[in-house]
Amino acid sequence: MKTLYNDVLYLLACAANGEKADKNRIEAMDLDALYTLCKEHKITALISSVLAEHIKTDPEQYAKWQQEQMKALYRDLNFAAERAKILAYLEKTGIWHMPLKGIVLKDYYPKPELREFADNDILFDENFAEQVEQYMLGEGYQRKQSDSGHVMEYEKEPCFNFEMHRSLYHSNNPAFYNYYKDVKNRLLKDDKNQYGYHFSDEDFYVFMVSHIYRHYRDNGVGIRNLLDIYIYNKALADGLNYVYIEAELDKMESAAFEKQMRQLAQTAFGSDMPAFDAQQEQVLQYYFASGAFGSLKTMMSNKMKKTIGQTDFSAKGRRKYWFKRLFDLETYKHDYPRAYKTGIAIPFLIFYRCLRGLTKAGRLKAENERLKQMEQ
Repeated sequence: MKTLYNDVLYLLACAANGEKADKNRIEAMDLDALYTLCKEHKITALISSVLAEHIKTDPEQYAKWQQEQMKALYRDLNFAAERAKILAYLEKTGIWHMPLKGIVLKDYYPKPELREFADNDILFDENFAEQVEQYMLGEGYQRKQSDSGHVMEYEKEPCFNFEMHRSLYHSNNPAFYNYYKDVKNRLLKDDKNQYGYHFSDEDFYVFMVSHIYRHYRDNGVGIRNLLDIYIYNKALADGLNYVYIEAELDKMESAAFEKQMRQLAQTAFGSDMPAFDAQQEQVLQYYFASGAFGSLKTMMSNKMKKTIGQTDFSAKGRRKYWFKRLFDLETYKHDYPRAYKTGIAIPFLIFYRCLRGLTKAGRLKAENERLKQMEQ
């Protein structure tokens, strides 16, 4: 594995375990290459907290890395204030809600601001989607047109991005969607408010793993997510019910993935002299190649393989891909179960899907262009 990757793992382990890094090892690192990779994976603030005392003699490097910590702190403080306003609105309006993902995870890090993020996610009662939409627009947010069916995504200057979840998963991920379809039944009531909820420690971990696995499977996922697994387990290992966790993840076909990642995380960040087997090295390479939120190449490759059984971006492969997308009967069976059962309605459903596709012509054209790019 690349020396640069090993350097990142070493520094992340120091940060996660509160250990001082070896000055001689840091002096041998390529700090510019390290900075570029850390930016891709949104871990510059965390790495900076380890490097700082060792690079003070290099004013340029010190200023560059310290700036990342200041930016992370600025974002965290501003998001916290803005998030408080949104949650206060949900409380005032009587809409049940729950902060998700990084909002919760950051409190397990050495300092909350060191767990960088691109957005804040909040689950809310989907029956109030229109009211939430009007509130966000009234607060100066712009609705992103690229959001998916289960998420309303909003942006506002200078740095705000909130994903308001009507549900945790879209129906195109049936195993995850069905598991979380009645998610409120799995939640615990907050003590300090009327309409706020939270997961138990186990259920939060189950959701975290399912979220990581979805990205890992579909478009790749960055090294920070492996660190999330390590930090959460390190903080709560003595209190987590792993029998329950395995049983619940098994319902989403994710239990084997969790075991593999937990073992890899322990080896990477919890060992004095980590030694990876060939499979672990391959997984780590995949993490590093994916960036913080996956890569376009990984996403399109996985999507192509899932659809036609192989990765083939040639003209022939693309035609097969679109044919399978249009005539995939499992999609119709899932999206239109009653009509599908009649059998006779299937041709009309295909025609309807073609008509509906015209309303998404721009997105479909862009997807086809991405497929063409992968051939080059």
